[in-house]
Amino acid sequence: MKTVIVATRTFGKYSEEPVKLLEKNGFTLLRPEYLDENILKRADAIILGTGKLSGEMIRHSSIKIIARHGVGVDNVDLKTATELGIPVTITPNANTVSVAELTIALILALSRRLIDSYREISEKKFSPVTGIEIFGKTLGIIGFGAIGRETSKRAICLGMKVLACDPYVEKNIIERHSVEAVDLETLLKNSDFVSLHVPLTQSTKHMIGKEQLKMMKKSAFLINTSRGGIVDERALVEALKEGYISGAALDAFEQEPLPEDSILYDCPNLVLTPHAGAHTYEAIYKMNMMSAQAVVDFFDGKIPLHVANEKVVEKLLEMGFLRG
Repeated sequence: MKTVIVATRTFGKYSEEPVKLLEKNGFTLLRPEYLDENILKRADAIILGTGKLSGEMIRHSSIKIIARHGVGVDNVDLKTATELGIPVTITPNANTVSVAELTIALILALSRRLIDSYREISEKKFSPVTGIEIFGKTLGIIGFGAIGRETSKRAICLGMKVLACDPYVEKNIIERHSVEAVDLETLLKNSDFVSLHVPLTQSTKHMIGKEQLKMMKKSAFLINTSRGGIVDERALVEALKEGYISGAALDAFEQEPLPEDSILYDCPNLVLTPHAGAHTYEAIYKMNMMSAQAVVDFFDGKIPLHVANEKVVEKLLEMGFLRG
């Protein structure tokens, strides 16, 4: 009997199907309140949400596969996992539509000042708040992967012009989506809304800081539904208080959960959501099933789909694993 640690609150929450998939394949599920060395030594696999899995934790565990319940791997020491031959799988496209739709929702919330309107009417004041139309405005998308592309489709349908910056995507591919490919500075200077859709890496950490915020229009808005560390939060607070930009919306933060004393709470013109981009029934179901299937496939001698550390695939092939 193999044991799987489930370290994400939404696994099996809305459907028993992913739990049954594991159980019928001979797995026992552990749902610890927190991860420590004792727990990690008792399990053969882990389905990991947003919690951290350091190199030391991986080395002192009996984990043979790490199935990320999502697409980012910045919370896993990928180098250590690769050294030990442990595959780290992800669930690409499971939450693509959900995050793209939240991005559009935040653009609309900022443009129509929905939070301000709610505050007015909750105080029994019936005074309409004046916003702006997004029709004819320019959306700049930084990172033109799956979520960036889905966001662009929706923005174009709403009558927006879309610019995109992504050094890893060829210009002709970007333009194929009716989007103009530009460099970062051009995007920042010409966009009415700037939306971030990049992974958190050493090169993207704090890629939006004071210098970049000052490049933006004073009337512009910043939206981040990717990872918290991409935006320098102190620089953003300064930008909003000093009026470098008009507003921002954040769904991800440098520290999560957001601390009670965070400087973001008292910041003007800022919409905050609790890393909810992937929190739809549809996205959660897909992430549940994909992560569970990765664990089942691995212990069935198959190379799981969507292994993030591809060097491990070579090792698995040498060990006799079959491609799924």
